[in-house]
Amino acid sequence: MSKWLAVIIGAILLISVLTGAQADKDPIDKAVFVHYPKGALERPLSPPGQVGGVLCNDYKYNGIHWANPSIKYGINPSGFTDTTPVQAAFATWDGASGPLGFSYQGPTSRSGGIFDGYNVVSWENISAQYPNAIAVTTVWYYRFGKQIVEVDTQMNSTLAWSYTVPNVSPDLSGSAIPVASRYADPTNSGVAYDVQNIMTHEAGHWIMLGDLYKSVGSELTMYGYGATGELKKDTLAYGDELGVERVYGP
Repeated sequence: MSKWLAVIIGAILLISVLTGAQADKDPIDKAVFVHYPKGALERPLSPPGQVGGVLCNDYKYNGIHWANPSIKYGINPSGFTDTTPVQAAFATWDGASGPLGFSYQGPTSRSGGIFDGYNVVSWENISAQYPNAIAVTTVWYYRFGKQIVEVDTQMNSTLAWSYTVPNVSPDLSGSAIPVASRYADPTNSGVAYDVQNIMTHEAGHWIMLGDLYKSVGSELTMYGYGATGELKKDTLAYGDELGVERVYGP
């Protein structure tokens, strides 16, 4: 073997070793999404002329994603025994993207907000750490690889919760189209926070869609404010569907 060939091979092996070492040392960061009641925070006014309502095309996405979009999760039913609305919330996003798939693994006694290798939805008293919050979703991800490692959602156990079965079920199996009838909303009902309504918003954070706060996007599922008696977040709007298609395709 010539001297220069040996040098080249040695350099290639060194690069390979360093690359593997870097992958092993990719630190894990976290993003925290806090869902507040409407009016809890102020945000800028909406831009003039932008389409609002269910046809608002806004969404926020930063490139962080699941490497494998088949996502397993458990539900701690200690705060709300009926797991149906949480499962329905995840199924709403499944229906808008073919590759995406949330898989319920059954009830768990685990708590959310703890980095332990399990994706969990639970009810916790989060008022001390997040005053006025309805729910909090925490996403852990590799800083350099931009891949999600774990997600937990904590619903505020100090609030009143209820579940109203939605009276509409839009078909989002095709690509997003700007037709208002495709994004029909359930009617509002009740005085407590609706589990499916809030959890559908939180499930959007599980695929790293961000909160939107301008009033033009107030009919979107990813609008950052929630309200009691609200059901409209049960269904996706145009911008929400565009968001999930951006991440995983239609």
